[in-house]
Amino acid sequence: MLYFAIYVCFLVENQNNELAKCKTYLDIYLNIYLDIFLAFIAKEGKEIIKISFSGHTRPYSVNGRYLIRVGTENRKMSNYDLKCLIQNDDYSSKWEEELTTYTSNDIDDDALFDFYNSAVNCGRLEMKKFDKEKLLSALELVKNNQLKNGCYALFGKDAKIGLKLATYATDNKVSFTDLKLITGNIYNLIDKAINYILNNISWASKINKRKREEIPEIPIKAIREIVVNAFAHASYDVIPDIEIGIHPSKVEIYNPGTFPEDLTPYDFINKNLPSYKRNRLILDVLFRSKDVEKSGTGFQRVDEICKEQNVNWTFRKEGYGFFFEFLRKNSRVTQADQKLSDTEKQIYSLIAAKIGISKNEIAQEVDKSEKTVQRAINNLISNGLVIRVGSNKNGYWQTTNNEKNINLQN
Repeated sequence: MLYFAIYVCFLVENQNNELAKCKTYLDIYLNIYLDIFLAFIAKEGKEIIKISFSGHTRPYSVNGRYLIRVGTENRKMSNYDLKCLIQNDDYSSKWEEELTTYTSNDIDDDALFDFYNSAVNCGRLEMKKFDKEKLLSALELVKNNQLKNGCYALFGKDAKIGLKLATYATDNKVSFTDLKLITGNIYNLIDKAINYILNNISWASKINKRKREEIPEIPIKAIREIVVNAFAHASYDVIPDIEIGIHPSKVEIYNPGTFPEDLTPYDFINKNLPSYKRNRLILDVLFRSKDVEKSGTGFQRVDEICKEQNVNWTFRKEGYGFFFEFLRKNSRVTQADQKLSDTEKQIYSLIAAKIGISKNEIAQEVDKSEKTVQRAINNLISNGLVIRVGSNKNGYWQTTNNEKNINLQN
């Protein structure tokens, strides 16, 4: 890990063992234990050794604490330090601005033309005639005739962004009925991900004024918002895989981009927080085609849309990303099919009655071990009766609107 940048030159009389001596000097006197670049160059008629490396001063997180490297020490950052850092550094990715060896000849022209039409039709791009070179330049996707990483990820003819599509027989990932792993550019993969979900969820028919209307169990706008969000905010420093999982009780979308440590989607819904823009270049392009908004209101829109159609959702954080889950309506069981144990019924009633009740408190109330309580809660979650709101550390359980399906009488 690099914490700062340095440029040093040493004058030397000969090359024998000088590289090793310089490395020893850095280790002992400057306390630098890094992979560095050393090279002999000629300057003013003398042989010198050039030593160079670079890095940044961003903090890192260990066990929920934010640390920053100062000299040879790891200093814990205060809340004030973090606030100042966020105000001055938006954690945007530098990867998307780096240049590739690709040129405009390596662009998927059909995808770029489709983007052009969408952006012009929605009023977010003023360009009377499609011109590939001018469009790429206007979007700042190219420099010195070389495509930027963000450009190739968005529209590259042979881009290798990964998308995993799977339909599972159960709510775990042990057995699946369909599994595909495809690669491509972001613009095309967004549609493939959305279409896969729409082709594998249930639809209901509604007759309205002699016209038949097909209604998906999960709103299309909400699906699109979360899918686009996954591609827009993924971490592309390494080639990621966005994942779509269709389960009996949920539709799961995996975003390979870390979520802010102490925040949840509910914070963006209730506190009107600004968006964390990891990929500014990619976000700007998707904003132009009206696939995303820049105001940080995506979770608010999803929540409102889902409430209108009586769809519940939840999320969970993982080490290198997070999962957004739509709970499926067709997974809700009827009272005749609902077979809960007495312990599960007790736990359900406690969660419904006491918002924020902890696992330890539940265990004391029902006189069971915490492991038994967790197994019971997992069963309630898998049946769509309870959801986890927030992170594992700071969140809480909440019942869904399926109370009518449960016979709480023993």
